[in-house]
Amino acid sequence: MAARAAEEGGLVYAIKSTLHEWRLVLQRVRRPDMDEYKQASKIIWLSILLVGGVAYVIHLTAYLILGGG
Repeated sequence: MAARAAEEGGLVYAIKSTLHEWRLVLQRVRRPDMDEYKQASKIIWLSILLVGGVAYVIHLTAYLILGGG
C-alpha cells in the first residue's frame, strides 16, 4: 500500500498514508484482559517448548547417526 502511495504522491504522502493506516489499526484493537493474556502466554510457552523439544530430538538423532564426537 505504501509503495503505491509513494508512486502517486511522493514520500510525504506515503508516510502520511502509512501513519493513517496505523492509526486506524490502533483504534480497532483493545488491550487483552488477564484471562486472554494468560491463555496466550501458555500457548506461546508450550509452542517454544515443543519446537525446542523437536529440535533437541533432531539434534540427538543426528549426533547418534553420525557417530558423535
